[in-house]
Amino acid sequence: MASTTTAPTLIGSVQRALRLLEAVGAHADGAPAKQLARETGLPLATAYHLLRTLTHEGYLVRDKGLFTLGEAARRLAAAGSLQNRRSKIEDSLARWRDVIGAPVCFAVYRDGEIELVAVSDHLATTAAPPPGDRAEHRQVESTMAISLPLMRDAGAAPELERLRGEMRELLRLLAVSISI
Repeated sequence: MASTTTAPTLIGSVQRALRLLEAVGAHADGAPAKQLARETGLPLATAYHLLRTLTHEGYLVRDKGLFTLGEAARRLAAAGSLQNRRSKIEDSLARWRDVIGAPVCFAVYRDGEIELVAVSDHLATTAAPPPGDRAEHRQVESTMAISLPLMRDAGAAPELERLRGEMRELLRLLAVSISI
């Protein structure tokens, strides 16, 4: 009987370029093309062509014959790290939402504005506890707070009141308790 699964179509030049990027990343002080070709098992001519392309695109930097990771490669790494943090935040919000039975959000204060980072408002398949059974959840709810790092001078008072109002309205819309 023939297999119903098919092998994925792979692009060899992409695979070779990725192997070169990995090899360059293993050398903090950089490595010459010949060494990278040996380490990846690529013909020297192929390695040179790929290294030139990766350098042109900003993934590598060539300085005094040594290749190091470029800004584009660093942006990729940073984006992965940011995505990992965002996933952890979203997972945590989902757990809190399921514990208290109400939508929750995570916001940060930047340059005078409140930036909503993540919201978890769709309750899981388990229903929230009925209002009479929520006594045990009050302690959890009371520990939830959004803190805003504001300057402690008199000039910040109107800004703090404005932010409190915005947070109250936002959280009213999301049905979340707040304590500032």
